[in-house]
Amino acid sequence: METAAKGTDKLGKEVDDVGNEAEKSGVKMQKLGSILKTVGAAMATAFAAVGTATIAAGKSLAEMTKGASAYADEILTTSTVTGMSTESLQAYKYAAELVDVPLETLTKSMAKNIKSMSSAQGGTGSVAEAYKKLGVAVTNTDGSLRSSDKVYWDAIDALGNISDETERNAISMQIFGKSAMDLNPLIAQGSDGIAKLTEEAKKMGAVMSEE
Repeated sequence: METAAKGTDKLGKEVDDVGNEAEKSGVKMQKLGSILKTVGAAMATAFAAVGTATIAAGKSLAEMTKGASAYADEILTTSTVTGMSTESLQAYKYAAELVDVPLETLTKSMAKNIKSMSSAQGGTGSVAEAYKKLGVAVTNTDGSLRSSDKVYWDAIDALGNISDETERNAISMQIFGKSAMDLNPLIAQGSDGIAKLTEEAKKMGAVMSEE
C-alpha cells in the first residue's frame, strides 16, 4: 500500500511537469508565430526594395552603355588622329587623369614632340639645343629618328632632374610648346610612375580590348 501511494504521488508530479512544459511550449510557439510574421513583412519590404533597385539598375545600365559608346568613340577618334593604339591611349588616359593631366594635353604634347624631333633632326636650332641640354638623343646612329614615344619619356625624365623651375619650364616649352606648363604633374611622376599607373589600368580592367 505504501509503495503504491508513493508511485501515485510520483506519477502526479510527473503529470504536473508535463503540463508545465506544454504551457511553456505554447508560449514559445506563439512567439515563433509572431517572429515569422515579422520576418515575412521584412522580406516583403526587402523584395520590394530589390524590385525598385532593379529598375534603377536597368536605367543606370542604359546610361552606362551610352557612356561606354561615347568613350569608345572618343578613343577611336583620338587613336586615328594620333596613330597610337586604342589600348595604349586608354592606359595613358587612366594614368594621366590620376595625376590631373587631361588626355588631350598628353596627346598634344606627344604630337608636338614629334614635330620638335623633326626640327631637331639636323642637329641645329633652338629645339635641337633644348634636347641637347636634356641629354636626349633625337636620332639613331644612322641619322634616322628614334621612337617618338621613347624620346618623349626620356625628355620627361630629364626635365624631372632639373631643379631650377624656370630653366625646366623654358626647355619644356621649347620641346612641347604651350602645353608644357600643364605637364608638370606628369614630369613629377616620371616615366616609371606613369608606367606603373598604365599597368594598374590594365589590371583594374580600365582598358577595353580593340574589339
